[in-house]
Amino acid sequence: MITKALLFRFESQTDEDTMDTFLEDLATQVSWEKATQAWFGIRYMRGEFGVYSCFDDDAGREAHLTGEAAQHIFAAEHKLMTAAPRTTKIEILGCKMPTALTGVTKGLVLRFKAKPGKEADVARMMRDCAPLVEKESGTLAWFANQYDESHFGTFAAFADTGARFAHLTGQIPRELGITGLSLLGGTPEVHMVDVMAGTARQR
Repeated sequence: MITKALLFRFESQTDEDTMDTFLEDLATQVSWEKATQAWFGIRYMRGEFGVYSCFDDDAGREAHLTGEAAQHIFAAEHKLMTAAPRTTKIEILGCKMPTALTGVTKGLVLRFKAKPGKEADVARMMRDCAPLVEKESGTLAWFANQYDESHFGTFAAFADTGARFAHLTGQIPRELGITGLSLLGGTPEVHMVDVMAGTARQR
């Protein structure tokens, strides 16, 4: 059962083709890591990139952090990045894992803050979203994230913009809209990203 995730974010100091090749090479390296259950190389706007990966437990995450792919990211700081990659350890509250990661080109990253005292309610809401996502045929992968005590969010992957739009206008956003005023401490931060490379283990 997937319970942990890791997010790297970094700004590029080189061209996009070089970063795309960098992420594709990382995906090949990660495919050999038995403890890494899924891995996504993503492109934000304005020269920012990221890597999202998930694991069954802390041991798997730590094995990835000391593995070849992660060390490749850290080593690229001075050659490809404007600064050291920002690393965030994440707790997974629920997920939809792909049986195979093929044809994924688009992603969605959401982040929001719970109102003080509503953290447990938001965590429960995120767990309750997992069965709804399972019914979305266009949502190929989905992970409910808890970044710290009060910050939550999701990462999702899709084959195309149509599937992403269907998710954005589906039941989960409606649930967030209904409960947002009472549970969330502000408007969610939304990033529509491109998925440049990815790999997932058969479950």
